[in-house]
Amino acid sequence: MNPNQPWKRLAQCLSAGAWALCLLWSWDAAIAGQHHAGHGHAHHQMTDEQFAELRAKVPLYRELTDEQIMQNMGRMGPNFQVYLSDTALVGKVGVLAMGHGYEPSGNEAFKNAYRPTAAQRPTAVAFGMAMMTSDHIQAAVDELTDAGADTLLIMPITTLKVGGLIGQWRYIFGLRDDAPWMSVPRVQTDARVVFGPTPTTDPAISAILLDYAIQLSSDPPAEVVALVAHGPDDAERNAQELAILEQHAAIIRDGRPFAEVRGFTLQDDAPSAVRKANVRRIREWVTVAMETDHRVIVLTTLPVKGSVHKKIRRDLDGLDYELGEKGIVEHPMFSDWIDSVIASATP
Repeated sequence: MNPNQPWKRLAQCLSAGAWALCLLWSWDAAIAGQHHAGHGHAHHQMTDEQFAELRAKVPLYRELTDEQIMQNMGRMGPNFQVYLSDTALVGKVGVLAMGHGYEPSGNEAFKNAYRPTAAQRPTAVAFGMAMMTSDHIQAAVDELTDAGADTLLIMPITTLKVGGLIGQWRYIFGLRDDAPWMSVPRVQTDARVVFGPTPTTDPAISAILLDYAIQLSSDPPAEVVALVAHGPDDAERNAQELAILEQHAAIIRDGRPFAEVRGFTLQDDAPSAVRKANVRRIREWVTVAMETDHRVIVLTTLPVKGSVHKKIRRDLDGLDYELGEKGIVEHPMFSDWIDSVIASATP
């Protein structure tokens, strides 16, 4: 049974006798378009032990009160899943795309990237950081196996090669012993699980960033390009991320004679002093470019346009630059990357 079909869920609830509560739940789910209220961070009641676990694992939370932590997680948005394929479609291989969760337009862009896949094989997406719950991921897995999938290809869509988000997802699928965040329940399934690669270092992402730079460029020798990434919260992983950005920068330099291409990380979830230092470095670099009469192009390695783009505009307020408005999954070449991963990771 597909849990994203609220009327089927209603029937299931009715059989258990909780008819009034389930009627309200199913009506809310139908209206909300599968954004299940029970999966949101903001409504979760946390214990002292859970707050302590988060502070031990997330440096940013050590400087926040309990209430501020709840407000921070509430701004992350809900955890929820969406089944993209027609319910009549069956197949032995199911695809589960994992995303951080974005603003509504970003979620739609993410889903649109997987719609061609969903027309060919059972496909679902799971949104959210899964810091406090894995229910939505379990529900997506159940949907795929209900459609006949005995192999599940998990596609973690993040430009961080390592870090909390990818680590939490790997923990949930039993691929690491410790949870980077809270120790949520792990997925239970009889299907074979194939945990695919992130697009982090793939040349296709470099090609997408190059194309975005070309679209915004008018005179490459008189222009500089900043590649801005969300960035991990600790110094060692941040150094790895900067090295990855340099790989992309090298390909962009080979593709067009820009005066300079340089990578930066915001470390958006790091303690405030760390993030402020990164923003200061970016502002100083842009300022020097402006003073030397170079036009500044700013691109992000984010999957979709969203809240971080807004933060970048705030961070660079008062400076003259052109910000790319699209994420990597919004480029037509991203579908080619999806196809290549499916072809190499499944029989």
